[in-house]
Amino acid sequence: MRHQKMMTWVAISGTALSIFLVMAFFMTEEAKTVAMSPESNRPRIYIGENFHMREAGKYNDSSSPVSYEFAQKFYSDLDGVERISFINAWQDNCDVNVKGGEMVSALNAPVDDEFWNIYDFTFIDGRPFENAEYKSTAKKAILTQGLARKLFGEDKVAGREVVIDCMPYDVVGVVEDVNPLFQTAYANIYTIYDNGKKLQNDPGFGNARAILLAKEGVTQTDLQRQVESRYAIVNSEFSKEGKEVVYHGQPYSTAEVMNGGYGSNNSPDLETSNRINYVIYAILILLPAINLSSMTRSRLRHRVTEIGVRRAFGAKKRSIIMQMFGENLIITLLGGAIGLIFSVLFVWLASSLFFAMTGDLDPSSLDVVNAQPTLAMLFTWKNFFVALGFCFILNIISATVPAWKASRVEPAVAIAKSR
Repeated sequence: MRHQKMMTWVAISGTALSIFLVMAFFMTEEAKTVAMSPESNRPRIYIGENFHMREAGKYNDSSSPVSYEFAQKFYSDLDGVERISFINAWQDNCDVNVKGGEMVSALNAPVDDEFWNIYDFTFIDGRPFENAEYKSTAKKAILTQGLARKLFGEDKVAGREVVIDCMPYDVVGVVEDVNPLFQTAYANIYTIYDNGKKLQNDPGFGNARAILLAKEGVTQTDLQRQVESRYAIVNSEFSKEGKEVVYHGQPYSTAEVMNGGYGSNNSPDLETSNRINYVIYAILILLPAINLSSMTRSRLRHRVTEIGVRRAFGAKKRSIIMQMFGENLIITLLGGAIGLIFSVLFVWLASSLFFAMTGDLDPSSLDVVNAQPTLAMLFTWKNFFVALGFCFILNIISATVPAWKASRVEPAVAIAKSR
């Protein structure tokens, strides 16, 4: 590194650029599924939300969010589920104000009382909804800290009143603001979900979304097997009317929900999304690795005599190879550290650009469009070890051929070339 400064810094810069690009894409994907408050239970959360029915032998398809009645049939009392919450299938934009105050546009999420036991919100003031309030569909609301300050100028406002779409609501609690990347938990205001609201005459279609919190050790497959059998029972009833209910692999994991690519009449395809990501990672690693391999061989040409002398004094091929790998690993780790730091800062500052390009976030509000992960969501131990793993891969690919050729240098030939 001291004797070939230019080549060293070129190699470090190339490694840094490679790790920067790989980790920028990787962290953007990870930020959508990282388990942090209020979705600390993400690895155990599964979601059932859609209903797809078609007439047997015909092309007449109907699909939409599932009704509360059928959501209960499919997801209630499943073995291995610790808690279940029924919420509105989508968040609505609404107008909120205090009496005599300015109107504010906010994203409203109708939820039930169990919602607050699955997601770990931090309450600044007040409390979550009670079961009696949910059953009576009371006009109660929970505000986020940011909305409370917009409306009242402070965040200790439990017990006061707000007007939502011209209807008065009692504020029972205030929670910390939620990052828009937590799409299931995100909203500006939470009201009580009306499970008796009918959107269509058909009993299968409605506005429900089931949130399942699985017990420790229970897998998605365990839940899917039970839900599929319930679909079969419902199908036996609909077959009498010449109709068929299509099962699309519900409930879905957080990764499937956040990566999108599905609707009420088709299943998520996480495997294809992952394969595309793997191809991107491979390209971003292989291209720099080929260039770094060429630079490593160029550096070794200036050290032929050194290697020849070492071989003449009994150095084994294995020791030569390990030395080359070790030296290259130091350069790779230095470049990897620089690349990781810059990738964290870049994604933190320009994350909305990444999400806008991929179209992965549902643009239900401007906040969601401009969603930005926190530094804690990006600089995780998992991301650190993934970056370290990419450094080792890059080192192996770029150093294998040069190290192998260096180990095969004949001492007499190497010393003769130096004269």
